[in-house]
Amino acid sequence: MNLRRKTMIAMTITPTIIITVMFVGAKLILLDNFAEIEKQVAATNVKRGLSALANMLSELDNTARDWAAWDDTYFFIQDANEQYKESNLVDETFANLEVNLMVFINTKGQIIYSEAFNLSSSTKMPVPQEFLTLLSSNGFLWNHTSAESGITGIVHLTNVPLLIASHPIVTSQHEGPIRGALIIGRFLDSKAIEKLADAVLLPLSIHYFNTSTAKINFQSLYSTSFLGDVPVFAQPINADYMGGYAVIKDAYGNFALTMRVDTPRDFYKHASNSVIFFVAFLSGSIISIVIIATLLIEKGFLSRIERLVANIKQFGKNDELSGHRSFDGKDELSFLADAIDNAMNERINAIRALAAMVGHDLRNPLTGISSAAQYLKRKYGHLMDAKGQEMLEVIEKDVQYSNKIINDLFEYSTAIRLDLRETTPKLLIAEALSHISIPQEIQLIDSTQDTLKIKVDVDKMKRVFINLIRNAIDAMPNGGKLYINSQVDGAVKFVFTDTGMGISEENLKRTFEPLFTTKARGMGLGLSICKRIVEAHGGTISVESELNKGTTFTITLPIEPKPG
Repeated sequence: MNLRRKTMIAMTITPTIIITVMFVGAKLILLDNFAEIEKQVAATNVKRGLSALANMLSELDNTARDWAAWDDTYFFIQDANEQYKESNLVDETFANLEVNLMVFINTKGQIIYSEAFNLSSSTKMPVPQEFLTLLSSNGFLWNHTSAESGITGIVHLTNVPLLIASHPIVTSQHEGPIRGALIIGRFLDSKAIEKLADAVLLPLSIHYFNTSTAKINFQSLYSTSFLGDVPVFAQPINADYMGGYAVIKDAYGNFALTMRVDTPRDFYKHASNSVIFFVAFLSGSIISIVIIATLLIEKGFLSRIERLVANIKQFGKNDELSGHRSFDGKDELSFLADAIDNAMNERINAIRALAAMVGHDLRNPLTGISSAAQYLKRKYGHLMDAKGQEMLEVIEKDVQYSNKIINDLFEYSTAIRLDLRETTPKLLIAEALSHISIPQEIQLIDSTQDTLKIKVDVDKMKRVFINLIRNAIDAMPNGGKLYINSQVDGAVKFVFTDTGMGISEENLKRTFEPLFTTKARGMGLGLSICKRIVEAHGGTISVESELNKGTTFTITLPIEPKPG
């Protein structure tokens, strides 16, 4: 993994972690706090609903107290006179007081008078038998022992809850003896619930506790009295409403009803949107900072490192490495580039000096040896036996090989300059083959094209091809096939495939390494020089091989190299 990729990964992972931590923190700290506040608001709203219900019971209680502590009622419970009924117990009374029923019961538990009224249809209705049965079976709601006593609460009826207020019947001066009790009731029906909802200005509903989905949430809660510590909790209903729930006890102290008040989640939505906007803004800021930092790192560091690496790779292709550095400033990277420049230039100068010295010191004696061998061959060759003539040929071949080593060394140590000429792949291969004697046991299959015009340094590319072809021949000492073809796909490819011994995986990695060779003779510069020549054209060279199956060299060249 290169330095740029590592930097990009680091610059990607770091803001991602920061943004994730920031989002999770905002969720756990801010949104959870907002959610808790929202629950408190919902709980407050359900308590407002309970307060509205308490007010309704208080109004009912005041009405029952006023009617029960009245001389006319005091006499009516004793004689049940018709005048009282005709004057007071009429439809308008029920409608004006907004009550559904009145029950007059004496101290023996006998119902002197009872009547019910439907407020919605403004018509009389029978008193629920379930309520009358409850009164006859239990005196809790009517058996008062004090003139100041009173009972308010809820009676659990099957069809509809009943709000009741019960007071002892005494004189207008609140004096006894107590003659009985007056029970006034109001059904907690849809009309009454609607009135409660209007009081809190929020959606409100009431359900029986035993059938409520909230029952399980209230079973562990404790309430000392209806208006005291009423169990209340809140939980989301959906994305738009938070439900506030409260349990309500009946007049006997049992859990009877649950009240739900729906609070719009406008506050939470606004807070959530604010948090999202805040996180998005910070995320955008962090990403912008990271992008700017990445661009600064790219411009001030990575691109310069890359350029320095490219310059080092170009070592040997140009006369002076420093001419391609173009580093400004006096920072550490510039100092490093200068140091590499100096080291490279010193190295190339040393190699050139060595090559020049070797060429000068060895070529003269080699020329002398070659001239002497030719003289002996010309002057005395006819007098020599076969062994002597063979020795002269060995001398000539070794002189030629020594000259090749000197030329390779000198060429590897000097800059490559291209002399571009127009030719075709077919003609280029043909010129290379004209310098090579193909053994009879090797079959050559040449499929190169002759229609495409390309620009290359013919002499240098010819040397590359000669080197590859000779290596292929050397790899097939017992014969085989050599395939040469060209392909065109935006660039031209030359492919050389032999069926020889192949190259081991270990040696394949070092194929183009300078001074590496598997041959008994040679300095191992041939393929390195080929690689430099191909890359000087802006091309690439690659190799694939498998032991005992063969080797394929692929050279890719631009149709017209760009000047560099």
